Amino acid sequence: MPFKIRTELVIKIILWVIFWGLLASLSAPLMAATNEDSRTSRSISFTKSAGLDKAAKDEQLKQADAVIMDALNTDGFRMESTVKAVHIVDSNHVTYEDITIYNTSTELISDFNDDGFYHRFSVTVDADTIYDTAYIYARLYLSFEGGPWNHYATSDNYHIHGDSEMDTFVIETELADGFPPGYYDVRIELYDADSDDWLLSYGPYDDASLSALPLEDSYFDDQHPVAIYPVETQVVVVGHGGSMSWWLLLLPAVISAVRRRGFSYKK
Repeated sequence: MPFKIRTELVIKIILWVIFWGLLASLSAPLMAATNEDSRTSRSISFTKSAGLDKAAKDEQLKQADAVIMDALNTDGFRMESTVKAVHIVDSNHVTYEDITIYNTSTELISDFNDDGFYHRFSVTVDADTIYDTAYIYARLYLSFEGGPWNHYATSDNYHIHGDSEMDTFVIETELADGFPPGYYDVRIELYDADSDDWLLSYGPYDDASLSALPLEDSYFDDQHPVAIYPVETQVVVVGHGGSMSWWLLLLPAVISAVRRRGFSYKK
């Protein structure tokens, strides 16, 4: 009788493991398909001189509209940065010689599951002009491990003043969905805010801080790594006195012990 009870328990444990394994294998492709359909991000931009603290940035990012874009393009090649624009010839607009990017930097901000990949980060741009002032904005792109560029954020419009550092602006972004874990390069494109003419591009070959950022979306960042220690689970055996705690990862040893006990009964 004890042998029969233990055999039933082992069978229930095996069926329980199979059930959850099948459920996980079926849900993973569905979730992956959902992530591949589109991608979502939230971004805010602000001047560095504004001196916003983390609480203020958190609140602004929380209130920012979610931007839904096409699925991340990872196939094919990308065009590298062109440091100067050559197609703007109208004297009423700035030319490629009038605007430069003096410096950029990036900051990795939030990694919930401590796996080294961040879902929130910022890009800081210090652009200069030969004139007293110019009116510009930035469009930012991500490249997943050398793949094509994917637009993910657009800054507000900003006036820049000569070579002042006080007009440096920041674009802070939260990747919400559709960005798998990996190493991303960043490309910055500056535009004339009055005419929407492209002025220049700036990327990882211009500044190493824009290269190989370890990023992932918040869905992936919320998934904790698989534990390598035994996980205790609760198994309910109907009709045999309630529930029992078992160490799931010791299942092979349990089965082996039951088999040895079965052989001893036969003898």
